[in-house]
Amino acid sequence: MGSRPKKSKKRSAAKLLERVVFFIDRSLGKHDVPSALRAAGCHCELHDEHFKQDTEDEVWLRELASRRWVVITKDEKIRYRPLELQALRSAALRVFIVICGNLTGAATADVILKAMPRILATLNSRRGPFVCHVYKDGTVKLK
Repeated sequence: MGSRPKKSKKRSAAKLLERVVFFIDRSLGKHDVPSALRAAGCHCELHDEHFKQDTEDEVWLRELASRRWVVITKDEKIRYRPLELQALRSAALRVFIVICGNLTGAATADVILKAMPRILATLNSRRGPFVCHVYKDGTVKLK
C-alpha cells in the first residue's frame, strides 16, 4: 500500500485564499488595494460597502466578529485605542496593519501582495485575536 501524497503548501494556501474574506478598511481606499487583491484571487469587502464613512472603529470591529473576516488596515493606532482594542479582542479579530508610510495605493497593494504568503501562513497557524504588522519588504510580524 502506498502512502498518501503530501499536500503542497501552494495548494493549501490556495484553498485558504478561497475561504478568507479580507475586510479592507477605509484607510486603504476604495480602488487600488481592493482591485489588486481581487486580481490576485482575494475576496475583498470594503468598509464603505457595509458601513457609513463615519462609523466608529469599535462599531465595525464588533460587527465583523460574526463575519469572521480578516481586517487589513493602515491605521496603526487602532491597537492602542481602548475601545477599539476591546472590540478587537472580544471579537477575536485577525488584523493586519500595513506599515508603509505615505506610499501610493498601488505601492501599498504591492506590499500586501508581497506579504500575502506570510499573511496566509499566519492565518493558517493562529486563531484570533491577533494583530500583525505588515512591512514594506513583505515581512509580517505578530505584535
